[in-house]
Amino acid sequence: MKYIGLDVSNKSTAICIVSERGDVVEEFSVNTKESSVAKGLKKYRGSRCVVEASPLAETICSWVEGVGISVDILDTRQAKVVTATKKKTDRLDARKLAQLCRTGWYGRVYRKSGEARNLRSYLTARMQLVKSATGLLSSIRGILRAHGLVVPAGSGEKFEKNVRDLLKKQDSMLQCAIEPLLCMWKELEEQAERMYRELDRQISRKNPAIKRLITVPGVGPVTATAFIATIDDPRRFSSGEQVSSYLGLVPSVYQSGDFEVKGRITRHGDNLLRWLLVEAATTLLTRSRKSCPLKEWGLKLQEKKGFGKARVAVARKLACLLHHLWMTEQEFEFQEVTA
Repeated sequence: MKYIGLDVSNKSTAICIVSERGDVVEEFSVNTKESSVAKGLKKYRGSRCVVEASPLAETICSWVEGVGISVDILDTRQAKVVTATKKKTDRLDARKLAQLCRTGWYGRVYRKSGEARNLRSYLTARMQLVKSATGLLSSIRGILRAHGLVVPAGSGEKFEKNVRDLLKKQDSMLQCAIEPLLCMWKELEEQAERMYRELDRQISRKNPAIKRLITVPGVGPVTATAFIATIDDPRRFSSGEQVSSYLGLVPSVYQSGDFEVKGRITRHGDNLLRWLLVEAATTLLTRSRKSCPLKEWGLKLQEKKGFGKARVAVARKLACLLHHLWMTEQEFEFQEVTA
């Protein structure tokens, strides 16, 4: 049995093969192409391999598996601890990864299905449109504020109307400066809305799991789809608490002897889903008209700890609730709350 470590970059991939005793058998570098990787590894069919988590990891894994080599994706945080030295090269990193593969002392990253990766890419593209539109909106407000013009609160068509009303009596140079930004902002808003409608019509309504998750107050098609795409397989978590920890919604802990301190949430895991769950919790606490035990619990916590901590705690509960509904194939049922 041989053990292989791959240090992947956009142009080249460093490869190291070690024996069961840990002796280096071969070291070389190839272009990051399927043909080059397959040619370099074909004589090591039946070996084991590890690849550090990266945007190219899934593609590299498919190439390596095509040769007949089993491959795991290594947790990046653990890889940094092991590979961090004064002297760092791709060759040394590949050698250390090969030794990790030999010992088995590493955390494996879950490899998502193709459908989950496609859903995730769709959500990431839409979120980029939303962020770009929000950035342009802030830029327009900032430029006008420099001329003493404050755009009234509002979004969508109301924002566009307010900006154009303010520009009517202004210098033509300022109008020419704002017009292209306003047109670009409007186009981004329309494309983001189109992607949202497509998500709701083509994906959410056809996926029974997503249909059940959106019955939870505050959870919409985007949040439910992001939850499905990120978790992929709910059976890999034995409880909702593990899901909350996986998403970085649990407090960090420092404990030594009798001393123990709990700090802010860890923020490990998927940033997009964590942000969406916090937004869903905000919607539940501030906009949901129906009352439910989760909302009442969050409002009571808000009185004691403040809104910021309350919405994060509700987001943690939402993660547990969504996992439970997915596993049990149930829909959310409102319960009347008595005083």
